[in-house]
Amino acid sequence: MQAGVWQKDGHDFTIRAAASTSASKIATVKDPRTKVPCGASRCTRNNNGGKYTCWSGGPTDNDWLKVRWAGKTGWVAALCVDVGRL
Repeated sequence: MQAGVWQKDGHDFTIRAAASTSASKIATVKDPRTKVPCGASRCTRNNNGGKYTCWSGGPTDNDWLKVRWAGKTGWVAALCVDVGRL
C-alpha cells in the first residue's frame, strides 16, 4: 500500500525542498483532488523541522512529512495535510 497526503479542510499546502518554511518551494497544491505520494508505505517524519503555522488561526508545529512530487523529494507540514492510504 502507498501512503500519501492531500488537502486538509480545503486549505492549499506547500511542498518544500527541506523541512523548513524558509526552504525553497517545489510546488503549492491548490486542487483538493490532488493526492501526493510519500514514496513508501508509510510517510517518513521529521519532527525536528522548522516551526510552521498551517493557516491563519490554524495548527502550529515542527513536524514534517517526506513526499515525492514531479520526481523530486520534498517536505510538507504534517498538521497542514490529511494523511492516509492512496
